Amino acid sequence: MEFKQELETGTLKMIGNDSSAFKIRDVADKCRLNQTDNGLKVELNYTGPNASAYLQYVDKHTEELTEYLMNPDVADFYEWMEVSHQTPITLKRHEKETLIIYINFDPVSKLMEAGISDENITMKLGAPLVSVNITELDRNAFKLKIYDMLLLADEIALSMGNDNLHKMANIEMVKTYLREIYDKYTSKVEY
Repeated sequence: MEFKQELETGTLKMIGNDSSAFKIRDVADKCRLNQTDNGLKVELNYTGPNASAYLQYVDKHTEELTEYLMNPDVADFYEWMEVSHQTPITLKRHEKETLIIYINFDPVSKLMEAGISDENITMKLGAPLVSVNITELDRNAFKLKIYDMLLLADEIALSMGNDNLHKMANIEMVKTYLREIYDKYTSKVEY
């Protein structure tokens, strides 16, 4: 369970519940879209354990599930929004900020994380875009992770309307820098 402190009273308020542990992909696998007279409707095809929690998730996230079922490629974006506690409205607040893709690499643990930060390298918007141990991936898997990360960053940039971040998600420099990290810190250099 997660809590946040309320500014006015200083008390802790619970945010989220057990259904927050669900991932949109898992719930969407148990749903289908049906065409009705009033448009598309998400229907849950699940009667197993925690069915009521799944139903609550569907009721709360109908719009996101509809978008996902129509276009499964946006699942990473919605999962990132859930983990980062963002909504389309909160993302729009960052429209005019100067945001960059920030890459943090620890040469000892070989853990690489990339996220969205401001110019002062202060991580913004919560969850990282990608977090991987580069020694656990071959070159193709690493390239796929970077590609997925750039697609996610671009989706976030488009959602918030941030042109600077949109440009950053499409630049060759990010891919080149990450490729150099992979080549330097893995013994699996492939050409």
